[in-house]
Amino acid sequence: MANLLCQRHRTFARASQNDFPAIFHPLSSIRKLSVFRRITLFVFLAAWSLQPLGARDAFVLLSGGGSPFDNNYSQYLQARALVSYFLTNYRHDSVWVFFGAGNVAGRPPVLGDVYRQTQRDGLSVDSWMPGTLPQNLPARHDRILRTFREEILPAVADGGTLYLFVGDHGSRTRGRNAESIITLWDLRPDSDGEHGWSYDNDESLGVWELRRTLAQGIGKGRVVFCMTQCHAGGFHYLAIPHELTPDARWFTQVPAWAAPTQQPVFPPAAGFTATDEFSLASGCNPDPDPENWAGYERFVPENLLGIDLLTLKHTHNALDSFAKAHAAAILADHTTDKPYSTSEQYLERWAHLIESRLAKDSNLTSKAKKAVATYQLATDGVRIKASDPAFQERQALFRGFTENLAQQDPDLRKLLLTGTRKQLESASAPAREADDMAPEQTPTAQPRPTQPDRSRRGAAPGERRKLWNETVRPAWQEAVESGQAIGLPTAAMDFEKYLLANEERGSNYFVGGGRALQEEVFWHSGYSDPKNLDAAKAEAIARWAAERRAKILAWARTSGDETVRTAAERLSQRRGRRQAQANPNPMPAEHVDPSLEPIDEATAAARVLFYRRVLAAWQFLLSMNERPALNRIQELTTLERTPLPAPNQHADSGAR
Repeated sequence: MANLLCQRHRTFARASQNDFPAIFHPLSSIRKLSVFRRITLFVFLAAWSLQPLGARDAFVLLSGGGSPFDNNYSQYLQARALVSYFLTNYRHDSVWVFFGAGNVAGRPPVLGDVYRQTQRDGLSVDSWMPGTLPQNLPARHDRILRTFREEILPAVADGGTLYLFVGDHGSRTRGRNAESIITLWDLRPDSDGEHGWSYDNDESLGVWELRRTLAQGIGKGRVVFCMTQCHAGGFHYLAIPHELTPDARWFTQVPAWAAPTQQPVFPPAAGFTATDEFSLASGCNPDPDPENWAGYERFVPENLLGIDLLTLKHTHNALDSFAKAHAAAILADHTTDKPYSTSEQYLERWAHLIESRLAKDSNLTSKAKKAVATYQLATDGVRIKASDPAFQERQALFRGFTENLAQQDPDLRKLLLTGTRKQLESASAPAREADDMAPEQTPTAQPRPTQPDRSRRGAAPGERRKLWNETVRPAWQEAVESGQAIGLPTAAMDFEKYLLANEERGSNYFVGGGRALQEEVFWHSGYSDPKNLDAAKAEAIARWAAERRAKILAWARTSGDETVRTAAERLSQRRGRRQAQANPNPMPAEHVDPSLEPIDEATAAARVLFYRRVLAAWQFLLSMNERPALNRIQELTTLERTPLPAPNQHADSGAR
């Protein structure tokens, strides 16, 4: 209310006094009014302040979550392009940006919050930069929800559209009421914390909390979203229930499980996600380039905006909706992503009900039994025929997606076009296993030996730590302190002495301590403090961290002490053999174009089976003439296809 009154006051102040009755004269005149007229004035102003201002659309970008070690450069490229497009084409006071630590363009940066890797001389060298964006706010839980409640939702509550794009990291909670969550920014300023910052590991935004916030403030507005993070599919439950209730008329005797259950208030929302609630998404890289960056994360904004995210160069005409960008991205996305929409998730929930409940219930009417049998045939590959235009349109869309997958690999064609449900399920089993991996863990496409030959492996982790701590490190530390280890820049040498001192006290940077070493580089190189960055010093420290292990082992293998040489060989053995085993014939990056690589069989099979189940569920609802569900499909589809406003229609040059 306070914000609304302030907004009303600014509007009133700009108006001409001649356009209002005499009671709207300056304060000096108001004081001359009678008590009755003063009360009348107050009541009029209060009522006027509560009148709708007129809805406007809102454009919200939420990204850059986690920490400086997770907020990858690809996320920044995506955010940079979207924010630039929104601010160029729409009113600045209708654009909100939440990215990382909240570095604002044109202001001193607060933290190096974007993680980037570059390849130099065969090394992957880490660096960080501030993810500066116009109008940027920290991607922190309280700030985001407060801004939604006080600014964003009031803007659209009278009938506008909230276009929400999430390009963050995502995960999924555990337990009985598990849900998808958006990973938010972990670091907050803390004068008592190490380096002036402290971690808050509870920074996240889940489906339940976002749904409640939207429902309480959206009013007559609506939400269209696009999300590219891992486990994003759970956010379709902003708009639909997990479990659907069948029509009582489908049964000769209604079973107890079919009784309606209480549902939360669902806001008018629909959109698109890179994958389902159980799976990882592709494309989030610290070193994106035209050859190795692929995934829904890249393909959706590039198709939507008509630009190359790496160069910001125009490539084609921009599309006018998330829906069109989603369809175009699917055709380009050959990764393990499994993109789909809210209306399709809604139909999948009906498919789940048919498979898990109706197909096993003996109390179905003959009509319902026939519809279930037809559903099962359809998921097994029997061609569905329906006269409904909306169904036919989605069927044609899915047919195009399937043909696109089938054309990528001749060996896949027969499976995808004519395979049975059992065959598709069998082929997609690896994809389902990958879905159970820990959040944000990167799946590998390389095969693993089922019974590794331990006789060829190097030392076990415990032995390697002992070899390092008791043999190699003491010798190396003595060489560093005596000046025998030469060739390092001063900054790198000082950093190495710092690491050795910490390792002597129990820290681990050498054996499985990559993340700990990375954190030391971030804070001690100066990348964390971009306002005072010494680029040469930072580069020297980061480069040394990248080559430290190899350099120390190379030195140790030439030691005059046989014990040190033997320990170095043991420490080198496991690392070299594991790399060779994982990728015996590495291909140079410049010869690999992931957008041209065929999709793997497991993901292709999972996508096609999903399409079949969605269409089969829709056919079931049509055959049962289930009007509430059919109307809901139409509502969700219409909302998903909401076009973006025409560019430049409401653009202005002033920032909020």
